[in-house]
Amino acid sequence: MSYQVLALKYRPQTFSEIVGQDHVTTTLTNAISGNRVPHALLLAGPRGTGKTSIARIMAKAMTCQAGPTPSPCNECRICKDIINGHCADVFEIDGASNNSVEQIRELRDNVAYRPSAARYKIYIIDEVHMLSVAAFNALLKTLEEPPDHVLFIFATTEVHKIPATILSRCQRHDLSRIALDKISGHLENLCRKEGYTVEKEGLELIALEADGSIRDGLSLLDRILSAGPEKEIDRQMIAQRLRSTDRRILFSISSAVLERNGAQLIDLVSKINDSGMDLKEFYSGIIAQFRNLNIIRLCGKDSPVLNMIETEKIELDRMCKDFSSAYLGMLLDLLLKEESIVRFASHTQTAVEMVLLKMIQIEPEARLDEIITKVDLLARRMENRLDQAGVDSPPSQCDNPARTSAPPAEQIPGDKLTETHPLADPRPMPEPVPYEGEREQAPTPDIPTDSSGSPGPDTPLLQEQEHQEPATWSQFMDVLQHDLPFIFGLFSKGQADTSAPDKVIVTLASCSGFEESRLNTKTKALAELSRKHLGKSIEVSIENNGGPEDKTCRQQESRQKAEQAAAGHPMVQHAVRLFDADII
Repeated sequence: MSYQVLALKYRPQTFSEIVGQDHVTTTLTNAISGNRVPHALLLAGPRGTGKTSIARIMAKAMTCQAGPTPSPCNECRICKDIINGHCADVFEIDGASNNSVEQIRELRDNVAYRPSAARYKIYIIDEVHMLSVAAFNALLKTLEEPPDHVLFIFATTEVHKIPATILSRCQRHDLSRIALDKISGHLENLCRKEGYTVEKEGLELIALEADGSIRDGLSLLDRILSAGPEKEIDRQMIAQRLRSTDRRILFSISSAVLERNGAQLIDLVSKINDSGMDLKEFYSGIIAQFRNLNIIRLCGKDSPVLNMIETEKIELDRMCKDFSSAYLGMLLDLLLKEESIVRFASHTQTAVEMVLLKMIQIEPEARLDEIITKVDLLARRMENRLDQAGVDSPPSQCDNPARTSAPPAEQIPGDKLTETHPLADPRPMPEPVPYEGEREQAPTPDIPTDSSGSPGPDTPLLQEQEHQEPATWSQFMDVLQHDLPFIFGLFSKGQADTSAPDKVIVTLASCSGFEESRLNTKTKALAELSRKHLGKSIEVSIENNGGPEDKTCRQQESRQKAEQAAAGHPMVQHAVRLFDADII
């Protein structure tokens, strides 16, 4: 007798032997027990997950001499005929080779005849999505109202190709990919029956390569067991015989990326290329590796979406604990964006090396939100200054609208610095004046006086008066820049009227909805600062008024200059290089 491969030798013969499809087998078992079996079943799912096996078990369950029963005996003549594939009343049809309308019409004509020996006439059509449109249309009426002795069972891997008119006439059951631990456990039982001792990590490597398919796993195991006379097989031997992507190489690659070791990356890619492994397949493994890193960082190593062995989960969890999910997401995003370059590159090794070296250029410490905030604040300040330079005043006077014009301090003689130019006064900025509640409780300092009661000649009267005076608007803007940078950037675009004794009116020419909502959230803090430093309240007026055409043109020109100046700023250029970005 010729050798029988494991996939055929250990094909499931009862519903209980089906691996990883309990949601389907339980439903069918209960349907048989409750006499609620539909006239048409559709089994949809990935390859090698048990569709044809379930269809055959269903045929035995409905035609067994002890049935209909959810547990066929596999001993009666009809059960044995179905197992051997020559039952006269069970027809297994390949949809790929019998897809014409004439063959379906012949099937439709034969449906009317009763079964010869079994209780039912059962048609199993595998890969039913391969039927032509005309064949599907010829099957519609028979499928909707078949004779009582007929049962249709369809199997497909591409259910989206089946017309809706066919789907609506079938009871659909979706088979899922089989979990890694279930595949490795099933393979371990078969190895024990065959008299082999296989290392558990080696079986898990086979299960990983099977990608959710029991049949693929059995085919790979068959290849491993047939490769030599050894009865004891370890992980290294399985990795060599499978010639698949070595998981340890992937861990070395991810570790080198996180450690930003470019030399090690080049060496690892060279070793992979010299080993004869397909670099494009290897690149797909790198993407899967960093996808697992992201999931472990976000969901933890016990997440059910991870198709990994336990030791690898622990290793990845240790590897990514010191890195943020945002950084790992940026690495995965880069890998996905550059996948087309690797796939279509004529020099695949160079393309893979280039992508990996670009990954180590991403800085883990970069915080995108802070960089954007700083760049936005810088652009606002430069735009405001250039607007004033092009409309109201020369560039040398636009540092602050509230300051008086003065020549640079280095051009003023030292002996006249404090006499004629108060802005260059080297004395420290006066302390802010306390508001009313603090003013009553503030202690009065002892001032030295002469015999007439007047302040003495050495009394710092001028300094005391300055401590009692409120801060100027320019000084208050400096305080805003430190405490409320967003409000400072907003006020820098407007005009301030400080002529009123009890309030300061700030007029903003334009304000977006986002800026207005942010301004409303900072109202309380702004009021406290103005009361503390100015001794006045602040009113904000927002109006959208356009000026004359010449002023508008000058403002647009100034805005363009501001954009150019901001684009050339070192911080902006650093952000562009860091994120490989474009200024829009």
